[in-house]
Amino acid sequence: MTTDGLVFPLWVLHFIPRLVPRIIIIKFIINTVIVWLYLKKHKKLNRLKIYCFRAYGSEKTTQPEINRRVVFGYALKAAVFSYFADFLGGVVMIGFLKAAPLEKYMDTYLVWSNWVSGFVHIFIVLMVGLLIYLYHRGMGRRLTLDRTEAHGLGLIMGIFTAPWFFFIPTAWLC
Repeated sequence: MTTDGLVFPLWVLHFIPRLVPRIIIIKFIINTVIVWLYLKKHKKLNRLKIYCFRAYGSEKTTQPEINRRVVFGYALKAAVFSYFADFLGGVVMIGFLKAAPLEKYMDTYLVWSNWVSGFVHIFIVLMVGLLIYLYHRGMGRRLTLDRTEAHGLGLIMGIFTAPWFFFIPTAWLC
């Protein structure tokens, strides 16, 4: 991103208040598509309510229906969480850029210019991806997915929505 001759890394976009709604809308669309496809693959969408009758006493329990409204609500919450996770990754990156022993090695202009800079960028992307994985795994359990399906949803979302733009060198934006 350039502004009057200044060039910023892409992860700085999360710190510009007027871009926050656009970023969240983009993340909402991406999350909706991924979650929709995942739930459709596992045949969890538009499932009718199931009534389970237990033995004596006929206690009636229902499993919640997972429909379009549920997916959109899930994706909106996930988009907001993903924005804040990426924002946190940017804050950590700024911390590494300002840390006294690391500041001379950290480089956002050429991310892969040295191993310290590359390692820090990889570390931040992996940590934010892990946060996203844990969030989606927990949310998957709330959608009444079984343990392996919730793990799969968390893994897919953690991989596909990790902040890969941290790896884009500022030199490419000039």
